[in-house]
Amino acid sequence: MMKKIKIKSILTVVAGFFLVTSCSSSFLNTDPTDAVDSDKVPVPENAEALFNGAWYNLFEYTSTYANVGYRALQCQDDMMASDVVSRPKYGFNSSYQFGDVAIPSNNRTAFAWYLMYKTIDNCNTAISIKGDSEKLRQSQGQALVLRAFCYLHLVQHYQFTYLKDKDAPCVPIYTEPNTYTSVPKGKSSVAQVYQRIFDDLNLAQDYLKNYTRGGDNQKFKPNTAVVNGLLARAYLLTGQWGEAAKAAEAAREGYSLMTTTAEYGGFNNVSNKEWIWGFPQIPSQSDASYNFLYLDPMYVGGYSSFMADPHLKDTFTEGDIRLPLFQWMREGYLGYKKFQMRADDTADIVLMRAAEMYLIEAEAKVRDGVALQQAVIPLNTLRRARGVGEYDLTGKSEDDVIKEILMERRRELWGEGFGITDVLRTQQAVERTALSEEVQKTQVDCLQEDGTFAKRNPLGHWFLKFPNDKPFTPHSTYYLYAIPEKEINANPNL
Repeated sequence: MMKKIKIKSILTVVAGFFLVTSCSSSFLNTDPTDAVDSDKVPVPENAEALFNGAWYNLFEYTSTYANVGYRALQCQDDMMASDVVSRPKYGFNSSYQFGDVAIPSNNRTAFAWYLMYKTIDNCNTAISIKGDSEKLRQSQGQALVLRAFCYLHLVQHYQFTYLKDKDAPCVPIYTEPNTYTSVPKGKSSVAQVYQRIFDDLNLAQDYLKNYTRGGDNQKFKPNTAVVNGLLARAYLLTGQWGEAAKAAEAAREGYSLMTTTAEYGGFNNVSNKEWIWGFPQIPSQSDASYNFLYLDPMYVGGYSSFMADPHLKDTFTEGDIRLPLFQWMREGYLGYKKFQMRADDTADIVLMRAAEMYLIEAEAKVRDGVALQQAVIPLNTLRRARGVGEYDLTGKSEDDVIKEILMERRRELWGEGFGITDVLRTQQAVERTALSEEVQKTQVDCLQEDGTFAKRNPLGHWFLKFPNDKPFTPHSTYYLYAIPEKEINANPNL
């Protein structure tokens, strides 16, 4: 029987910290059921608490057990892409079938929108505080980073990539706290949203230049490494290859790579030497951990809905430290023991790792025309750490190397929330292939919940077209989030 993780109201979790300024219910839906009096909170000594409130809102706010904070959106992004196979259980089955966030009236559509804008509004309150102390500036720097992170999420999900059409209308930009007199805004362009992101991150870089974390339990607080990592992502998304490579190299400085299966499996410890940014969980504050009930294939009584495409496993080579983590399980699905809940039903949340930065650096250098022998050095550094030999460049073109780096992103970042955004930024289509009839007729030893093994036929992808029965294609609106129906009706400027 599944052990229970208590899901608490975000307002309870961060009592005394969580601020949503009193605002109109006509747009953005930021009215709280309980809140700190806004005329008492926005003062310098409370800036850190305001950042904490914004952070906890982003990761702990929940509308259903399948919508627990930002980690749920990461899960959804991977379930919509190529390499996760849905084991049809509670949670993200509809995402696998493109049946939620593209629909304006869907509950998850509303959750995704309001989660971001509530967090942005909390950040805006912290950023609006007047003062000039170092402590205030550092807290505001962290709020700037979190606001940029939210806008980076929005710009990747509500419109196609910058490289397709930077002038396309995207989402509204709010930089001031909402009040009863706030006027709802129309859509800013993709380019304008990215400019907001770069402005926030560049200012945060200055504000955080003297900030040092107090230990791994503070890894949720952005520092300059996090700023550089987000800059690397944003530069990559906007085609600024040289800047992306430099920012990625700066972000990973001081972080080493995992070299053993034991280190790699679990993905539940913020002290991991690769993790640049993450959210530590403890039993009394662990709502975000609930998402591991979907990700962890070993959890007895869990949903275990995230299984791996057997075709993805076939791209791993012998000696790869990640390969032993694959396990045929249950009804015949291929489990990937990358994410596992700890014994106390908690699991830390990863947001940024050194491995991603090596991959950004390699991809950006290849796209920037750097000599391939030099450009693949970051890729080979990661490959060696994972127990795989260096990439053989013999007869390879730039396109070949780019394809290999993108494939390595799929292997390395599986389950971390990059699936559909990589499809969108590379202007490709989701790729899902059913197992061949020959493979389906074979039998494999599948681990059961009671620890025994049973012979089962292998299972793979079972949803291979869009809901309209059309093949997966690039630039499909099925990949994009819709603006909630309620928001469209309430904001005439959209």
